[in-house]
Amino acid sequence: MSSKKTCRIWYPTLRVFERIVEGLGELYPGDPIQWKGGGREQAEQAIAAARWAFQFSRGQPCYERKLAAAAALFYETITLHPLTDGNKRLATIMLWAFLRVNSLPRPRRIAEAALRVAGGEWSQEEVYQWLLRVYRASRARKRGD
Repeated sequence: MSSKKTCRIWYPTLRVFERIVEGLGELYPGDPIQWKGGGREQAEQAIAAARWAFQFSRGQPCYERKLAAAAALFYETITLHPLTDGNKRLATIMLWAFLRVNSLPRPRRIAEAALRVAGGEWSQEEVYQWLLRVYRASRARKRGD
């Protein structure tokens, strides 16, 4: 019998994406926040990228695997551009929710990170490293370091 703990993770579904897009449309009625042609498929690709990143990082600590999935979800949501407008807002909400549901600390500057990804300044790896720094700083604060 193995004593290894299972690393459980929550992933959003396409329905979660759709509900957030609906909410963004209500919050920003003047912006054309709607799916573009193929946008739903692109959202599914972002979810698949998160699943792949989690599986690819097998052998790493659970929190690192979850952060890899979070980075993939965030990065791909922005770069695949599934909406006519509001992709950074969508990615920001998705990242915040993903981290919260998976019991990980949430950074204060997610919107700034979204701008860096959208501007081509950050790769998916850089998003991952940023989230890792946030996680480690949060752990250090909890320990009193």
